[in-house]
Amino acid sequence: MAALKKWLLIYLMIFGIVVFTFSEEKKEKDAKKKENNEETYYQVKKREVVVVTATMTPKALKDCSTTVNVVGKTDIEFSSSSSALDILSHYPGIFVNRSGDFGRADVDIRGLGQNCRRVAILVDGRPEKMGLFGCAVSHAFPLDNVERIEVVKGPASVLYGGEALGGAVNIITRIPEKKFETQLTAFYGSFNTQQYNLKHGGNLDKFKYYFTFDKRQSDGHIENADYSGYSFTGKLVYDLTDNTRINLQGKYFDGKKHEPGTIDQPLTDFWNDYQRGSVDLSLTREWSKNELSVKIYRNFGKHQFSDGWDSRDYTNGAVVRFTTQGIKNNELTIGGDIRFFGGQTFSWPQGKWDKREGSIFIQNEYILNTQWIFSSGIRLQMDSLYGQEWCPHLGIVYQATHNTLFRGVVSKGFRSPQINELYMYPSANPHLEPERVWNYEVGFEQNIGRYVTLKGSIFHMKGTNMIQTVPNNAPPPMVIFSNTGEFSYYGAELEVEAALNRHFSSYISYSIMDYGDYTKGKPGQKVDFSLLFRKKRFSAALQGQYVTDYYAGDLSKNQIPSYFLLNSRLFVSVLKGLDLMVDVNNILDKEYNIYGEFPGLTEGLYRMPGRNFQVGFRFSPDKKETREK
Repeated sequence: MAALKKWLLIYLMIFGIVVFTFSEEKKEKDAKKKENNEETYYQVKKREVVVVTATMTPKALKDCSTTVNVVGKTDIEFSSSSSALDILSHYPGIFVNRSGDFGRADVDIRGLGQNCRRVAILVDGRPEKMGLFGCAVSHAFPLDNVERIEVVKGPASVLYGGEALGGAVNIITRIPEKKFETQLTAFYGSFNTQQYNLKHGGNLDKFKYYFTFDKRQSDGHIENADYSGYSFTGKLVYDLTDNTRINLQGKYFDGKKHEPGTIDQPLTDFWNDYQRGSVDLSLTREWSKNELSVKIYRNFGKHQFSDGWDSRDYTNGAVVRFTTQGIKNNELTIGGDIRFFGGQTFSWPQGKWDKREGSIFIQNEYILNTQWIFSSGIRLQMDSLYGQEWCPHLGIVYQATHNTLFRGVVSKGFRSPQINELYMYPSANPHLEPERVWNYEVGFEQNIGRYVTLKGSIFHMKGTNMIQTVPNNAPPPMVIFSNTGEFSYYGAELEVEAALNRHFSSYISYSIMDYGDYTKGKPGQKVDFSLLFRKKRFSAALQGQYVTDYYAGDLSKNQIPSYFLLNSRLFVSVLKGLDLMVDVNNILDKEYNIYGEFPGLTEGLYRMPGRNFQVGFRFSPDKKETREK
């Protein structure tokens, strides 16, 4: 707690410097403002880099009252991460629990995750969860078709419902820009690791398509840690008219992972085989200042474990959203969704289960004098089992100057009880209520000159009704799911982005958390940085991470040794469209462990890989030759 107070003091000092900078800076009234005087606020904002996850509509990143991190195309290109969720570990307030370089990569956002049960995982806005347990199969999201990843930190339940308790991760897939795009990538490296990826797409004016195939296999960094998996994705987009678009996409993934077990309880032959598929169809129509979006989808899966577990599950759903900017400088979104969850198990406990839920939500944003942005929203969730839940959101953004802004948000999140907690096991409890979290957050963003940006936030999350297994007062069974857990988390995050010159850029972030008594598997402090150099035919990236205040037990017990990691990736363009690549991970060959709780496995410490190498190539026949400007 003392360390947290110290860093909060530092944060407040930085916050004060920003306020002082604002007070000294003259108000800017230049010609550009006069030129845009006749344009609406949203017409101006369309020229800026936008995100879609925070409000479901395109929004300038700096205009979001919630804290959002964006993993862009360059970040993905220079990362050696094995999945779209694993790559998130290098951002403040986010930690990824894993048992190795392949297999599960379960995301915690500000201490909330639980195998992604408390974080919404989306692909182009489509929820991706297992129907029986409400979790995500976190390694079923390769980077093969990913354009960018948007992470909303803090409760996002007003828009995304019961699983967005701690935040939302939206994986945005690619739409080709060129007439034809083809790329082949192949890697080989330590532990007999092999990776192959083929992408092809086309942009034929009204019709666009994109297909990918990804294959990965490895013997693993220790005995009984091997992995083999592949995935297909496909996307078809057709413009019916100038303002009406239809989109059909699908995915199939099959990954078999042998798990080595914890350091204290190693396993000799435990494996899990996850097969996941999804398909969705969406229609978007724009007219005047209005937009209508309709999406229907299906997720399905088959899961088999070496311990005998055998299940099938599904999630069927639809989302409807209508957005209007009919009132000047105001954007109103009204929507609703419905979902049907279910599945069947062929091992113990055998049976079929299902539930359904529906909701309506309203989100409104009003801009005052182009400086103040006021947002509010509310969601009414209706569940076939537990009843109704109201979920509000209030946010504010103040653009103090061209270079300085402040933001604040108060929001509620909730997580619906899942089928396994309500029905499946003897420990199930059909009287469970949703978990609830209130989040209070303030933040700032400061541009220093043209090339440096400083961002920060402090927050307090208070949760109640957390579902836990507790001793049963009237056994059998000996334990039962119950709404007993309460917590109060405090934290601060700081980010600095700098483009030092046209060849060299850097990023550094720091996050500190106070989890109170609930310290198990949640680092208290984390520093991440990256350096990127690009010139002519040569590119290099260096990525580092330092983790400390890390424990394998609650109440700050069983401290896990702090660790510092360095990873790198090198690109050399040898011919037009042909790049050679070299990855060196854990350059310093540090011994380190990560605490994990994974399905079917004993919780505990998992040994991570030492120094390892990969070499490969990337062939893009449609790529233009790289030239220095």
